[in-house]
Amino acid sequence: MRTLLSIVLLALVSSSAILAQELVEGYATNIDASGEAFVYYSISEERIATEQEASFGAWDIAFQGTNIKFNGVSQLLPVAYDAMTEAPKEGYTEGENGASELPTDADSRWFDYDFNTHVITPISERTVVFKTRDGHYAKFHVNDYYKVVFGSDPVPRMYSFKYAIQTDGSTNLQ
Repeated sequence: MRTLLSIVLLALVSSSAILAQELVEGYATNIDASGEAFVYYSISEERIATEQEASFGAWDIAFQGTNIKFNGVSQLLPVAYDAMTEAPKEGYTEGENGASELPTDADSRWFDYDFNTHVITPISERTVVFKTRDGHYAKFHVNDYYKVVFGSDPVPRMYSFKYAIQTDGSTNLQ
């Protein structure tokens, strides 16, 4: 009887550990980064942070033109979003005030730029892994830099992106 009770208890503990692991996925469209100032986005709230919220650090990702920064450590990796299954243990960068910014040099940025057409195209094999302000690992990928408006030219600096956050504290991103 004791053995049976131990097995049942072990099964319950194991299944609750599996259930506790939660990957929250999201998608945002047409975040307008055309102004002079950064636009701050809160993943946990799934919305643009107000100026006051941003001043208190209540944001995860910020956009301005082609510049992207994170409210914590980050790294841009040469891996497709779906292939990024686990956050690396090391290799993260951190800038001033705990934020980090993606590189903008031609060899290691998140986008390709066509000098003939002046079109910016996100690189499919580039995924950002970062830690949220709450210390959770997340992955992020820009899907589009333009808003397509029927009957007119695409509007630049309008970010659409996908992300996934591991809320259980693990490095698992799948």
